[in-house]
Amino acid sequence: MTTGIFSRALSFCLVTAAAVVLVALSTSALASHHGAGAHHGKGKEHKMPTFAEVDLDGDGAIVAEEFYEFRGKRMAERANAGGKMKNAANAPAFESLDLDEDGEVSPEEFAAHQAEMRKKHMDRKEKTST
Repeated sequence: MTTGIFSRALSFCLVTAAAVVLVALSTSALASHHGAGAHHGKGKEHKMPTFAEVDLDGDGAIVAEEFYEFRGKRMAERANAGGKMKNAANAPAFESLDLDEDGEVSPEEFAAHQAEMRKKHMDRKEKTST
């Protein structure tokens, strides 16, 4: 059962990634064709999602399918808005959030991951400002 869920999540992720790349390429080509796109969100901070935004069915736990569905939609929205997808390959896998490996991300696991991501972001900012 777990292998089936993982296989579906991986397939969904690959299809989503391919769609995001196509959208990003077509958006970039369209922007350059029209002479637009000088501002692609440079310096723009993206709001980190809340647990409730990712918990699509509202049951208090995030499963892999919800996680990848949310990510795919968010990436497509950013690509459609002209955002660069340069760090898409570095996006964390569901398994990196599921700390107890029970197939679900709890609010506590999600909060721990968000805190870790904020710390990494702040560390990168400090390195680039010095």
